Amino acid sequence: MLNENLDLYLNEGYYPFHMPGSKRSKILRSDLPYRRDLTEIYGFDNLNDPEDIFIQMEERLAQIYRVNKAIISTNGSTSGILSTIRALCRDNKNILIQRSSHKSVYNACELNSLNVSYINIVTDEQLAIKDIDHEDLEEKLKEKNYQALVLTSPSYEGYLLNLKRIYKLCRENNTKLILDMAHGSHLPLTSLYDNSFDVAITSFHKNLSALTPSAAVLINDMEYFDEIKRNMAIFQTSSPSYVILQSIDEMIEKFKSFGPLYTNLENNLDDLYKLRLDYLKIIDDPEKDRSIILISTKNSNISGSDLDKLLREDKIEIEMSYPNYVLLISTIFDIKDGFNRLKNSLRRIDGLLEDKNKSYSLELPIPQKKLEIYEAIDYKKKLVKLEDSLGKIAREFVYAYPPGSPILAPGELIDEKILSTFTYMLENNIHLNIKDEYIAVLIDK
Repeated sequence: MLNENLDLYLNEGYYPFHMPGSKRSKILRSDLPYRRDLTEIYGFDNLNDPEDIFIQMEERLAQIYRVNKAIISTNGSTSGILSTIRALCRDNKNILIQRSSHKSVYNACELNSLNVSYINIVTDEQLAIKDIDHEDLEEKLKEKNYQALVLTSPSYEGYLLNLKRIYKLCRENNTKLILDMAHGSHLPLTSLYDNSFDVAITSFHKNLSALTPSAAVLINDMEYFDEIKRNMAIFQTSSPSYVILQSIDEMIEKFKSFGPLYTNLENNLDDLYKLRLDYLKIIDDPEKDRSIILISTKNSNISGSDLDKLLREDKIEIEMSYPNYVLLISTIFDIKDGFNRLKNSLRRIDGLLEDKNKSYSLELPIPQKKLEIYEAIDYKKKLVKLEDSLGKIAREFVYAYPPGSPILAPGELIDEKILSTFTYMLENNIHLNIKDEYIAVLIDK
């Protein structure tokens, strides 16, 4: 589609008296795609008002993900989340979100002046986010008329929710289900994919081949299609990257060939999960996407951060480390040599370790809400040291990155449990957006 048309166009010898300014110049680096960088010229459609090529691409994406409609994003899942929440919550401002939602969900709540309630999360023995509290969800849905429920599946750590069960509950309570599926773009290649949602947002660059930050909004409930599309044109740049769009086009064209690649990945993963280690443990679970590799240090004398450093000694770069595990992302484009290097490295490291059954205890409490997020943002702020913030109300988000899930939101009370959580994370080298241990708190109007 797009790539084929561009190949033909470039061979015709048109001179570009139009944007972008690089003009396909041979002076510039040959390993960057200047030659294929273009804009909405004649015959190449307009992503924010598509009539031709992009409609065809979106139709094929809808077929792949078994939904009614798909809308392409070259601004990542973030634009899709902002657009979807704004479109669905215009009239009813009550929204229920998973507490571990990505910061873009919280930003949407602020921008749209929403009244936010939270669902508790459930963690595994490594303290990785595994599930939501279903009893809490049922109670919350009965308490208030929520316009939408926002959940994340798979979680950053690869655990999948029971979407059929949750979607049924949402329909019984007239609540729309918005799914942050940013880390699940590859799921249609597996037996794990479940399209039980009203709207989902996924990122192709995280688990498939399209370039960062390619993504799409996947729509089952057609009542909101036009409004989501209108909002996408608001939140997405008016100059979408045609280089990114070409990578999405290639992903679509080659999707049928990804099946055998996924089989290869499964074989490599099967081999990895059989690896015998004395102290490290590769976490396997029937409710988990195995391509997201969690390696626990819980029964060893090192932390996740230590394991990260030891893996880097063998030139292996991981996605993220937490106090008692590391997270690695594998995809259909990983090669056997990469898995062999990982196995050899893990064997080497495991041979250096000793047994130490550590008792980790990290609460992820939902703080007491004094103001809605959008209300708290209207207050002036001052910076105080963490140790002096007890009893004050937060004026900013504090989140761990990655994955970018807020621990504290504007309008929430800073109590001893929250301070204890911050201390634990800082001591265990988890990156928080707190500079020099100062935090912004409200000043009374």
